[in-house]
Amino acid sequence: MWLPDFLLPETATGFGPVSKIVGGGVGVVLIGMACLALPQLDSHPQSNNVTTLADASGDWQQQVTDQASQLSDACAKAGQVVVPDEVASDPGVTSASQSLNTVVTNSCAFGTLHGMQQAIFGTTTRVWTTDNVAQLVSQGATATTNLTNATDALASAISQAQGAADQVQQVTEAAQLATAVATFQTQAATVSSLIAAAQDPLAGGTGADPSTATNLQAKINSCNGAMTVDQTSLDAVTAGTAALQTCATDLQTLTTALLTSQQVYQFQNPTPTQTKTTAPVQPVQPAQPAQPAQPAQPPVTQQPTQPPPVVQPTQAPPTQKRTPTIGVAQLAADAGNSVTVKVLVNDPDGVGYAVCFYNGSEAGARVVDTGTQVVMGAVPVNSFDQRQPGARFC
Repeated sequence: MWLPDFLLPETATGFGPVSKIVGGGVGVVLIGMACLALPQLDSHPQSNNVTTLADASGDWQQQVTDQASQLSDACAKAGQVVVPDEVASDPGVTSASQSLNTVVTNSCAFGTLHGMQQAIFGTTTRVWTTDNVAQLVSQGATATTNLTNATDALASAISQAQGAADQVQQVTEAAQLATAVATFQTQAATVSSLIAAAQDPLAGGTGADPSTATNLQAKINSCNGAMTVDQTSLDAVTAGTAALQTCATDLQTLTTALLTSQQVYQFQNPTPTQTKTTAPVQPVQPAQPAQPAQPAQPPVTQQPTQPPPVVQPTQAPPTQKRTPTIGVAQLAADAGNSVTVKVLVNDPDGVGYAVCFYNGSEAGARVVDTGTQVVMGAVPVNSFDQRQPGARFC
């Protein structure tokens, strides 16, 4: 008769070649498979004689062979289970892996499967009866069931552990993204206020160096682009926050540079009114005195060759200092129970000023200072108040 090709004849070193399959720490040594032809055996039981299973009955040998084939398949499937490294330390996975190891040891190459193959190939001799053949087949069926259950349990434990790990990873990534987005939006609000504060200088006239306005406008365009990042991507938000931090520094520097450039241009190119006021008075020849009795006091005349006094280009005469002007108030920060209001004050002649800050009708800080710059002050508010930043000279 022909036996299934998963069986090999016993050799001096055991049952033929073996293959070791390792899956997630579960080692399974399985009997190799090959094709073997044996002669047709007498199918009548010889239960009263000590003999091999094949000699006792070909039918009995076939029953054991069929069950051994199922058990061998179950051993092979157990050896294919792989435990991923990220869940190898999970308690459920560890317990299921140890259980499968035990079942494999008891059921496969060194357990029930080995005993069945010894009977199939005639290594075991005894008085074979219907009962002990049935017992051998039952042991194989039980081992197959136990092995299948243990393999399924490990696969289920791995799946559950991976699902839990994925959920933890998702929660962690969501928390990281939420924190990064909050930081990004705070930085974006700061940059937006600086961009708004830069609009007045950009519209304020020509600078001595035209590149100051060009550079400021280019930086504004770049910073506006940095505020349009994909806020669902942690990497994009992180990179955008770093770019906005650089924007905040550069915008303040470039705005100050433009204001300074405009002041220099105004001093170098005064308006007609300023020219008339600051130009030196031309000397006039006085008339001769009407009373000759005072010859000791001749009229004072200026030398025609004396040059006119030099007008300093860097500062207007004290009597002609320009009045400070104030820009549009902006919200610089919001702490919930207070807001910080900022405003650009233009004071090129250093006249000095006092600025009072408001949120709607609620008054806050008062700042006294001189010189063109952005000044800020805090105003107490309630968390539910509308944000209406304001500032004026006081």
